[in-house]
Amino acid sequence: MASKVSLLVAAVIVAAACLLGTAEAKLGRLFVTGVVPCSTGSLIDIATSPAFPNADVELRCAGKVVAGATTNINGSFTMEADLTSALAAFIGRCSLVVDTPLIKCDAQLPPVGKLVSYLQGPLTRLLGGIFHLFPAGFSFHGR
Repeated sequence: MASKVSLLVAAVIVAAACLLGTAEAKLGRLFVTGVVPCSTGSLIDIATSPAFPNADVELRCAGKVVAGATTNINGSFTMEADLTSALAAFIGRCSLVVDTPLIKCDAQLPPVGKLVSYLQGPLTRLLGGIFHLFPAGFSFHGR
């Protein structure tokens, strides 16, 4: 009897692992693209602010870094994350964080602080399970 119970438990564990693996594979990929401004303020307008080249941008979900990128000379970035690690993006628990000091793009800006933005974009699944989000607007947070 004990061997039948052990065999049943093992079968349930294997089946659950297979189902979880299939569920993760179906979630898809998350792409985040945007431009980082070299400015202070709240909800900084990227159309009227200079770009921040060579800034490190992190996608943080529930306090954990799940993806990162460095801006190009135009302040643009693109990053990719597996939705299994960035699922919190769809419930508002993810944000983009730039810890690179603003003084690196403009010597007259504060040497400490960070830029933070929540994410926005369509919640519908695109072709092939790819989701595309972008910054809702960066704001400066002094430390």
